[in-house]
Amino acid sequence: MTETTAPAGAADRTNTAPEVLIVGAGPIGLTLAISLRAAGVSVTVLEAHSGLSTHPKARGISARSMETFRALGLEAAIRAVALPADQIRFFRGDTLADPDFTRSEPPTTHASGATPAPGVLCSQDVLEPVLCEAARAAGAELRFGHRVTEVLADADGVRVRALGPAGAVAELRAAFLVGCDGAGSTVRRAAGIPLQGERGIARFLSIRCAAELTEVVRDRAAASYFLTGGKGGFLAIDNRTQWIYQYPLPDGDDGAGLREDPAALGALVRAAAGLPELAVDVQDTLVWRMDARIADSYRAGRILLAGDAAHQTPPTGGHGMNVGIGDAEALAWRLAAVLAEQAGPELLDDYTRERRPVGAAIIEISRGNFGGRYGIDDELLLGVRVGAEPPLEPGPYAPAGDTGRRVPHAPLSDGGSTLDLLGGDWVLVSVDSERWSAEAVDAALASRAAALPAGRRPVPVVLRQITGESEAEPGAFAARAGLASAAGATGEEPGGAAATALLVRPDGHIAARLRGPEELAAALTAALGGAGRAGGAGGAGGAA
Repeated sequence: MTETTAPAGAADRTNTAPEVLIVGAGPIGLTLAISLRAAGVSVTVLEAHSGLSTHPKARGISARSMETFRALGLEAAIRAVALPADQIRFFRGDTLADPDFTRSEPPTTHASGATPAPGVLCSQDVLEPVLCEAARAAGAELRFGHRVTEVLADADGVRVRALGPAGAVAELRAAFLVGCDGAGSTVRRAAGIPLQGERGIARFLSIRCAAELTEVVRDRAAASYFLTGGKGGFLAIDNRTQWIYQYPLPDGDDGAGLREDPAALGALVRAAAGLPELAVDVQDTLVWRMDARIADSYRAGRILLAGDAAHQTPPTGGHGMNVGIGDAEALAWRLAAVLAEQAGPELLDDYTRERRPVGAAIIEISRGNFGGRYGIDDELLLGVRVGAEPPLEPGPYAPAGDTGRRVPHAPLSDGGSTLDLLGGDWVLVSVDSERWSAEAVDAALASRAAALPAGRRPVPVVLRQITGESEAEPGAFAARAGLASAAGATGEEPGGAAATALLVRPDGHIAARLRGPEELAAALTAALGGAGRAGGAGGAGGAA
């Protein structure tokens, strides 16, 4: 495995005003902040609440999201606060203590070899501190207790007014504003972007409580406990003493009365547990509504949306937060490229074209799960093919090197993964070191740089050679990606010769399949002008 870089990347552009303002310090906003800082973009995050979430909310972090956190250097820290992998199961029974319960097996991802970073169960209240610390360490400015009251955008940037602690008014300017502020997004409303879809599919009262249930669940520990008879279910926080009970509210009941009655809340938990004498300490409550809605666009000029601000996904399947993390990853490199003058603003238009179909597909899957029996599909988002229609094919995940797919994982001889070779850069992954020499790549990039229009800057590209010596299973990557090595072709592309390299975007998705260095410049230009459209980024098109 060898590498070359051409030329040096953009410097950190820290100034008095942030280049990007993010509203919302939940998992999506914090992931976006960390990703932007990794690209050298200055960031300020505004959060209306005085601190991080104390309610577990979202809990399932899928394999694709864990790959994102692995690339950001956060995988180990998140695993350290997550539940054991063996507890990522579904329980079904009449009550928590039901002797006739059933329990699913852990997801196959942990043994499938499809990813170096299988998903985990990590509730939002313990995930956010990890992300918050990482964002601050990366240089992002986080302002808690700042509620956005006004958003004004023009051709030059965005101005935001926020009401801070003790009533102080803060005014900030930035080149771009990203709303990661949830389903009721202030930013989305200010941008005038409407939502489409179902509202009020169901309503739940979420009761966070302490109850000693260690011995009760010892033989049935799971991530989620589904109860029959319309009783809702339990969500594990630590599978010992900390729990969430999700109580389905009847039509017309907003839960206000129950929330003011601790005795009634305790009684609900005891009945659902099937333990009349259980000691229950109710710590917090939250009423939430299940919607299945998506924004018409994820962009209005210099204002963009990510996460629940762009799409509200039913939690049946655990995909909502994970789609939002994918939004953050896809948006970060685009904003960084535009701010570094490596691409024009049309690259941001492609964000909606690429991510909205993914959000819509996941909403449809999750809506179909509601009211039925569904399993844990940790590998679902590994199979996303951005820019394709549909973006998700039915059936189990299978690695591939198609344009728009995420680079396939193959184990390396040093114990790492081919995904570890990416590092948030534009990367050229080659299996033919003879054809893709450092000199040939540098010459192609120099030729492209010389032809750029005034005001446009060149894009650094890292060359990674994957050879048999570098792989734990020689030839595995070429086979999974459908590439031809110098040792022998695996197939032919439309137009004749077999592809020998992949041009990979900073988010790990394949921008183009290339036969030789003579195709690199055109493929890179196409990817930066309309990134991610399957088969439309130059080069060799689809997989062999």
